[in-house]
Amino acid sequence: MLALSAGCERAAAPPPVVPVTARVAADRSVCLGYNGLDRLNPAAEVRAGRFRVPGVPPVRVATGTDVDWGLDPHGNRTWQLWLHSLEWLGGAIKEYGRTGDRAALDTATGIVRDWLADNDDPRRFGKHRREAIAEGTKFRLATLVCLRRHRSGRWLDDAIAEHARWLADPAHYSGPWNHGTDESMILMTAGCGIGRDDLAELGLRRLREAILDPPGGARPAIDAEGANNEQSAYYAVYNRSRWRLAFRVMHRCGRPVPAELARRHRLLDEFIAFQTTPAGDLVQIGESQAADASEIGSPGDGPLGYVASQGRAGTPPAARARVYQAGYVMGRSGWGRDGRAFTDEMSYTARFGPGRYAHGQNDHMALTFHALGRDVLVPSGHIGYSDPAWQEWLRSPDAHNTVVVRDVPFQPGAATALTAHRFRRGADTFSFTDTAFTGTTRSRSVLAASGPDALVVLDDVRAPAPRAVEQLWHLPPAFTAVPRGTGAVATAGRVRVHFLRIPLPGTAPSPARTVRGSLNPKQGWVAPGHRRKAPAPVVSLPGRGARVRMLTLIAPVRGTERPDVRVRPLRGGGVRVDASFSGHRLVFVAGPDGGILRVR
Repeated sequence: MLALSAGCERAAAPPPVVPVTARVAADRSVCLGYNGLDRLNPAAEVRAGRFRVPGVPPVRVATGTDVDWGLDPHGNRTWQLWLHSLEWLGGAIKEYGRTGDRAALDTATGIVRDWLADNDDPRRFGKHRREAIAEGTKFRLATLVCLRRHRSGRWLDDAIAEHARWLADPAHYSGPWNHGTDESMILMTAGCGIGRDDLAELGLRRLREAILDPPGGARPAIDAEGANNEQSAYYAVYNRSRWRLAFRVMHRCGRPVPAELARRHRLLDEFIAFQTTPAGDLVQIGESQAADASEIGSPGDGPLGYVASQGRAGTPPAARARVYQAGYVMGRSGWGRDGRAFTDEMSYTARFGPGRYAHGQNDHMALTFHALGRDVLVPSGHIGYSDPAWQEWLRSPDAHNTVVVRDVPFQPGAATALTAHRFRRGADTFSFTDTAFTGTTRSRSVLAASGPDALVVLDDVRAPAPRAVEQLWHLPPAFTAVPRGTGAVATAGRVRVHFLRIPLPGTAPSPARTVRGSLNPKQGWVAPGHRRKAPAPVVSLPGRGARVRMLTLIAPVRGTERPDVRVRPLRGGGVRVDASFSGHRLVFVAGPDGGILRVR
């Protein structure tokens, strides 16, 4: 474990304060910030001995600079972690930087020295405190580096070196995702700050390898197509900002940013752009909170700037639809440049690829859909990490727009293959297959149509014995949904979404069900963010058998219109469907082999 007592027994005389401008000019480190804890804990609160984290009231933790590091008033490991991170001292450090308030800096320095003295041998503490000390190392090191820009002393350099030594241990490296990115750039900037080129070079090497040659067979943090590996739209945005900071660390340390890292980082903007809707929202793919693209910092003048401004600035992606081999099919009817307003376009996403990793969810084959200016199909979202039961459900296939198999184990590590795709204006088609539910094979084919905007989904589930199967379709809370025979209708304002189960030869569709806000079992919920959830309708289209084939047309319309649908069986088990709605005609063929083709 940690041994971070270096220098604590030295003379206790107040260390010198070096003028800010001279100190910063000589220091090659970068203050990486405080994860927002500086705003929650301004200098006056730090001097008063109070500490606060999001979502809970402040707690008195100190008398002067003497902190009770064993406190855990909420029984919350995250609270303990942030206490031991020392990032809550950022408000006091920044106050000195802004105003020259030496008392604020002395308070921050005294608390740092108190931490070093009181936590020099973590082995004597309980498990939770030891874990908070260990997990807080990178954040604490970043805080020490920020403090060093204003306060000099051998004791501080020794503490920085000891923290960096711990991070340098391969056993403490998290790998090629945001935790590892932070560890590597913190290690690099700390090494540059105290003149330890060996530590700086190690941090730089880990940053390069995370993208160009990730260890342990992991996918690159940003792959050659620009896709982030964390399987989360929110964390793609977060990682974009962290890598921008990592590049700043490289520049400050006098190391050039590798050209391939810069190229992939630029491509990340387009990857994020495809995960936004025409309304400007970030799709909640993976562990993602609801967010607006316009809130993304420094969007630039490329694809991200284009979607953040809803087409008023920037440059749209060159393609209308794309496959990312990291596990995404994403597209839209257009980017607002071909006679259709940006906000009137249709968009969709679909997931496949490797099993769940980092901040991903078990969302393979899941679809999202935006049409008629509204989100129609949505993921169930992300509630944060403080409620494991809800977190587990939100990760599950039941919380996504996919097909589930009942009463057999689900394998989160199973990969899903993209078996075919073809992008044509008005008719994007793609197909997936996997064996993620034990002993069964799932296959899904999708037609994403525009003019009229609609989804057509053909699921084929095969098992050695009869199984209960459900197509699940999650709508936003603003909708209400009611069953209608083997299908359902959902309504929000003037928009109605018809879920039409198309009969297939040899199948006997079961009545549809709708669920909203069920707790036992959990179903029918959307979580827009930390500790927030709202009841929302889910349409369930069930089936049962050793082979279950389900063909569904999802048709959004305005007003009371009902789509006119005619079905003609084809030889071999396929069908030809002729549907008219929203002033357009959609004619497609669903073949017995699982393929879907739009013919008009």
